[in-house]
Amino acid sequence: MRILLVISLLSMLSEAASGQQPNACEKTVALEGPCAIQATSLKMNDLQAAGSHNSYKLAIPPVELALIRDYNPDSADSLDYSHLTLTNQLELGMRQIELDIVYDPEGGRYADPLLPRQTATSYGAQPYDNSAMHAPGFKVLHSQDIDVRSSCATWILCLTEIRNWSQANPEHVPILIMFNAKEGGSAYAGVKLTLDFTTAAYEALDAETLSVFDRSEIITPDDVRGTSNTLRDAVLAGGWPSLNQARGKVFFAMDERPEKVAVYMRGHGSLEGLPFFVNSIDEEADHAAYFTINNPLRDQDRIRAAVRAGFIVRTRADADTREARSNSSERREAAFASGAQYISTDYYVPRLAFSSYSVQLPGKTPARCNPVRRPSSCNQ
Repeated sequence: MRILLVISLLSMLSEAASGQQPNACEKTVALEGPCAIQATSLKMNDLQAAGSHNSYKLAIPPVELALIRDYNPDSADSLDYSHLTLTNQLELGMRQIELDIVYDPEGGRYADPLLPRQTATSYGAQPYDNSAMHAPGFKVLHSQDIDVRSSCATWILCLTEIRNWSQANPEHVPILIMFNAKEGGSAYAGVKLTLDFTTAAYEALDAETLSVFDRSEIITPDDVRGTSNTLRDAVLAGGWPSLNQARGKVFFAMDERPEKVAVYMRGHGSLEGLPFFVNSIDEEADHAAYFTINNPLRDQDRIRAAVRAGFIVRTRADADTREARSNSSERREAAFASGAQYISTDYYVPRLAFSSYSVQLPGKTPARCNPVRRPSSCNQ
C-alpha cells in the first residue's frame, strides 16, 4: 500500500509542477498557487477547500489489526486507513487538518500501549516508538492502547510541522485545524481510561498552542466578533476576515459535544479572549460560527443554509473506508455541492487496493470559489 501511495504522490506532485508552465493558468480559477486570481472582495468563508480526516494517523500493523478484527471485524475495516505526513498533505493541497488529542499532564500515561505490547513477540510485529510520549503534554493518537501510531505524536509536534509549512508558504488560504478532545475508555478489554478535559486541561491546551503559533498567526473568535455584541451577530453580518487578510494564517475549531464545549468556554459566551472556535449544534447560540456537519447526504439542506447565512462548515466526503471500498462518489459529490467550506477525506490519494476513489477539488487546486456563496465567479 505504501508503494502505491508514493507512486500516486509523485504523480500528483508532478501534475502540480506542470501547472506552473506558461499558459497553464488560462482556464484555471484558483484561490491559491501560481494561477491564483485577484479576489479582493472575498471573505474567508467564500471558499471551498479539501482536508483530511484524522490527519496524523499511521497504519495499524497487520498483526495488531488482526487482533482488532478478531474482536470486531467492522471496526477493523473502519480503522484500515492511514495518512502521509502533515507536510506532504499540505503540499498536496489539504487545507484542513484534524487531530485527536489526549490529556497527559504528568507524561508517560500512553507510553506503553496495549496492542503493541501484546504483539511484541509475534511474527511481523512492528516496534512502537514511544520517545515522544514521556514528557508532559497533550498527545495525538486515535484510540489509546488500540490505534496509537501517529506521524506527529504530540500536539506541539503536529502544530510545529503545520507552522513550519505555513511560514514557508505565506500565501496559502486559511488552514482549519480541528480537533477532538478524547475522553473515556473503550469497549476493547484492558484499555486504559483517558483523563477528562477539565478547565485546567483547556488552559494548558491554550498555552501549548500559543507556544507554537504567535497570536498574529491565528484567526480567533475575537478577530471575527470585532465590535459586535456576539460572535454569531458578527458572522451573520459578514465579520469573517477577507481572504487576503486570512492568507498565511490558521484557525482552530474544537469539535465536541455541548457539555465539553461549555467546559472549554469557561463562561465566555462568545469565546472572548479564547484562541479556538467551537462546534455549535445551535445556529442561535451566541458562540455560533463554526459547525461540524459530517453527513452531506442526510444534512444537505442544513449545510447549505448554514453556509448561506455565513457560518463555516466542515463535512466529510467519506467515512469508515466505505466509499473507497465501493468506489462510490455519491457522498463526495454531495459534499462538494453542499457548499461546506472544508471537505474532509481519507483519500486525497487513492488507495488502489480498494479502488480509484479519491477526493480533490475540480482542477486539483487547494481552494476554489464556494459553489453556494459564490456560484458564478470569485473575482466580483
